[in-house]
Amino acid sequence: MSGSPVLTEKPVTFAPVLDLALHKRQVQAALAKAVALGKIEIPTPKPAPAAGVFTLAQYQTPFENQGDRGTCWAFAGVAALEAAYKRKFGTVVDMSEQYTFHMGKAFALSVDANGFARPLENNSCATGFQGSGDISEKLSENAIPDAGTAPYLSQEGLLGILPTLGYPAADISSLKTQEDFDALEFCEQHIGLIARVNARYRGTNWVSIGGNPSVSALENTLLSNHEVICDVTHLTSPKGGHVLLLIGFDRNRKVFFAKNSWGENKFIEIAYSNDPNWTIDSGYYIVDVVDPKFVQNQACWLGNWWMTIGSDTGRLLVRRAEDFQHPGQPTKLGTFYDAAGKHDVNGSFSNNGANLHISVGPPNTPVKAGTLVGTQIDAQLDFTDIYNQTGIDNTRRPVTLTRFATRFAAIWEHRGVPFAARHGIDANTYQAAFDSEKAAGFRPLRVTGYSEGRDARFAAIWIPDDHSAAWEAHHNLTADQYQATFNKLTAQGYRLTDVSGYAINGSARYTGIWEKRSGPDWQAHHGMGWQQYQQLLASLSAQGYVLIHVSGYRVGVGVQFAGIWEKQPGVVWQTLFGLTASQYQKRFNDFLATKMRPVCVSGYSDSGIARYAAIWRQDTGPAWEAHHGMDSANYQSQFDRLNARGLIPVQISGYGDGFYPA
Repeated sequence: MSGSPVLTEKPVTFAPVLDLALHKRQVQAALAKAVALGKIEIPTPKPAPAAGVFTLAQYQTPFENQGDRGTCWAFAGVAALEAAYKRKFGTVVDMSEQYTFHMGKAFALSVDANGFARPLENNSCATGFQGSGDISEKLSENAIPDAGTAPYLSQEGLLGILPTLGYPAADISSLKTQEDFDALEFCEQHIGLIARVNARYRGTNWVSIGGNPSVSALENTLLSNHEVICDVTHLTSPKGGHVLLLIGFDRNRKVFFAKNSWGENKFIEIAYSNDPNWTIDSGYYIVDVVDPKFVQNQACWLGNWWMTIGSDTGRLLVRRAEDFQHPGQPTKLGTFYDAAGKHDVNGSFSNNGANLHISVGPPNTPVKAGTLVGTQIDAQLDFTDIYNQTGIDNTRRPVTLTRFATRFAAIWEHRGVPFAARHGIDANTYQAAFDSEKAAGFRPLRVTGYSEGRDARFAAIWIPDDHSAAWEAHHNLTADQYQATFNKLTAQGYRLTDVSGYAINGSARYTGIWEKRSGPDWQAHHGMGWQQYQQLLASLSAQGYVLIHVSGYRVGVGVQFAGIWEKQPGVVWQTLFGLTASQYQKRFNDFLATKMRPVCVSGYSDSGIARYAAIWRQDTGPAWEAHHGMDSANYQSQFDRLNARGLIPVQISGYGDGFYPA
């Protein structure tokens, strides 16, 4: 065998193992379920390998290290799934152990003897362990994404999220209620929405070869081209339960080859009998895998939504797509929180997960898991904008679900001129306001479009038109219309002074203001992904161009940028993008200490949170203030306060933010 594994010493620092008594109970419970489901299958004998050696090493993906967390079952299950995809489709995919562990913990449902969800109805990634080789079952029911969308976190990294959520750093004891654990499980820093809408890797079926499997059963499973996910006991320090993956054997030397997740970076060996380090307690395997072209629709529903039924808006948290113990049956999917209190949400999915059927129970009244009482809601997944969905209730009232709440960032200056400003208005209202202000002798200084649900809203600032330059302003332009308008006006001597990108039903739209005047050389670009934008920033900066305006905006699940550059020698300026709210505040403070002030800030939705792009310049302009993360009421309050002091808004950005701070 090429590259035959050799027996290796264990690393000095071991990963956690499970208490032996708990490990034994979990192995027995998983096997009992497999028996009840008729999933115990002893493989038929297969022809012996000619040289007595057989390996599936050629299908194995790179070694991984679980580190200081009890996540072995996620690593073993993912390794088996990755190998199955490489074998069937010839592709190497690095799948997310972090999401797999989260799926196995947060999707679980714990009920009391009467079928009601317990006060803590599921487990948390922060608690570790509580898994076994039956991960093959979970990976056949729930798809997982690639690791890039949900990277693996160490225990320190996982608990390091807590301060951003308002909990003491690294203090798991501060998580006490279901809502506390939900905050960690379903925040963007842990599992991003981008991971949920990319869950595409899944088994079609699973089988157990039983407890204490024989050597022949293990060999024949491997000879059938199936790695074996094994519950094992580690007999030497640290003693305890563990899960690893068998990938081959050598009959001559009577050893199995195994892939472990303790940082060995090579295969280990387990003797057929009387191994000094290991005993094999059970065996499972994934029968086949699904086509990875298709996302599992159910995963797209998981997580937090703002749900509006008639005039009632609250937070809907969908924790799971089905009950592991009763697959395919209606179950408790999550909770709806509104002014009336907590509502148990039961339901199911249909049409391969594209249709969600839920029943929102009465407030503060437990409902038995799977019981369909209360307001019935049906919603259908629409991929044109995966973060905004619609449905109806049982009285035909419309229901909207959105991942985002609207926030504003704005900059005010002391200019001493009359002005007009509006925000939160739809396209027709904006057009009416535009016509009215123009008739009154005002022209737009800034116009911002921003997505709200599947539609758009507008915020605009008008100042007196001094007629020093001809101007044009346009809104709701498609990408093609915007480009055509841009080409026409620049050919006529106009230059772009303001641009804002946003989306309607998942398609890009633009507002723009052009002025017919002379000035330094300039460039404007739009529809750029972050890498293209970053490259252009570097290239144009090297040519002496200064970024004077930036707009970040979400289109579908991606982020795009539009910007305006001018050649302005001698300007001290800085720009950053991709900043979370806390990162933006820190950089804001840092720049303020060096007399740098923001001249443009753009918030934008990136997966499930707001991020910021901003431009700072070193100057001694008029008095100013800048604020971000404001809801509509807070923005209006700041607007009124600053207006009374003679400051007017000179730049405003509307955008969507998620449920937890970042």
